[in-house]
Amino acid sequence: MYNPKSLKAEEFINHQEILDTLAYADENKSNVAVIDQILHKARERKGLSHREASVLLACEIPEKIQELYALAEQIKKDFYGNRIVSTSPGKS
Repeated sequence: MYNPKSLKAEEFINHQEILDTLAYADENKSNVAVIDQILHKARERKGLSHREASVLLACEIPEKIQELYALAEQIKKDFYGNRIVSTSPGKS
């Protein structure tokens, strides 16, 4: 049974859900109304679902991609200020 909040991999990793999510992204990657709705939700810092994120990742509309990049930069600045954020690689 698919449960995205479960800590058990066999419950939150579901092959059919992955296929459905990829199909949803493909169906909506050019749907400006859906993309605008997702970007609006992101602007409000409400968090995105995996399906919403997949649509933004699949989007091929140059204007919307630029809007996404600008929003991502603004969110980063809001959380971290105007500085470079890096992570150190884990130990092997």
